[in-house]
Amino acid sequence: MKKIIEIAKNSYTEKDYNYHILPVVKNALLLAKKLNADLEVVEIAAYLHDIGRAIKKKFTEENEHHITGAEETKKILKELKYDEDFIKKVEHCVLTHRGRKGPKPETLEAEIISCADAMAHFDTFLDLVNYFIKNTNSFEEAVNKIEKKVERNWNQKLTLSEAKEIVKVKYDSILLLIKSMKEYF
Repeated sequence: MKKIIEIAKNSYTEKDYNYHILPVVKNALLLAKKLNADLEVVEIAAYLHDIGRAIKKKFTEENEHHITGAEETKKILKELKYDEDFIKKVEHCVLTHRGRKGPKPETLEAEIISCADAMAHFDTFLDLVNYFIKNTNSFEEAVNKIEKKVERNWNQKLTLSEAKEIVKVKYDSILLLIKSMKEYF
């Protein structure tokens, strides 16, 4: 695991690592323990789920980082001498973590990674706000895109009731803030 963490720290920006990867790891392990999933598969997949985006060094709405990430994950794990069955499990988690884009999760571990990826946005909501304010043409557009992303995460990516239960208070609070903001435009 030490080597995986080192690869993750060296691949992502410090901001991405601290405000996205670590919250995904935290939430993935929380769900994995609660649901008796394979902890090692989940932890490694959580650290590597966005490795494709890290390699490209840029995020775009159209990106295919889940595909690139699955390929890179396979390469990394082969180099670290993991067995083929384990590699396939982690690779599937990375490939399906986006939920709405690409193949759907077919294992509990993959579903956990997809949920944890969405849960991270509730944990680090202010980073999400910062991203959309910097990457949209107006404050109003940013608020609308944030609302759309939060709703998509809640309604589409959070497929496990346990995940929704964990972030419910944050979700309700975020919606309250968005509703309050939208009163003025």
